[in-house]
Amino acid sequence: MLEEPSLLMKSLPLLFHGAFKTLQIALASIAIGLLGGFVIGIFNCRKLTLTYSKIFFQGYVWVIRGTPLFVQVFIVYYALPEFIGISLSPFGAGICALGMNSAAYISEIVRGGIDAIPDEQWEAAYVLGLNPWKTLKGIILPQMFCITLPSLTNELTALIKETSILMVIGVAELTKVSIDIVARELDPMTIYLASAVIYLLMTSGVSWLAQSTQKGVR
Repeated sequence: MLEEPSLLMKSLPLLFHGAFKTLQIALASIAIGLLGGFVIGIFNCRKLTLTYSKIFFQGYVWVIRGTPLFVQVFIVYYALPEFIGISLSPFGAGICALGMNSAAYISEIVRGGIDAIPDEQWEAAYVLGLNPWKTLKGIILPQMFCITLPSLTNELTALIKETSILMVIGVAELTKVSIDIVARELDPMTIYLASAVIYLLMTSGVSWLAQSTQKGVR
């Protein structure tokens, strides 16, 4: 019984370092996902009729959502460098893969949020002389943000958990660190439970922050 606390205390600095790496990856990936997702979601909404861009972006969303993230990570890390001629580090490749994946899902959240705004608001803006882009910027997007904030929060919490898949390319995030400790110490119960608690604290913190933000917006 005395060994478990000592093992946990010895392992906590390594686990926290892995958790910090996990948060770095998740935040960088969600930044890419938000940027790409907002652009794709706006172009895919039903009020904009740019046919060729819609075909391209809808194709992107279809491919990303229809293939496993596991495979996408391998493609970005092993195959993409052959096309662009630049070698990616596991950390950089992981962020790119998660960011591209997140952009597809966030685009659907954004598209749904924009399409949920009543048509009367678009029509009223047109009567006032606003073009579609000014209407989108000044009237639609602020409301869309309030509607989609819970879904965007879910995407970030999902990203925190999905970083664990990057262990397959050697990224030293929380799950990889946990596995390495277990392989060395042969005590999976203590380490994996500690890892699960750290994941729970991170995702709960994100959810609490989002709820506080939503209350502030209201």
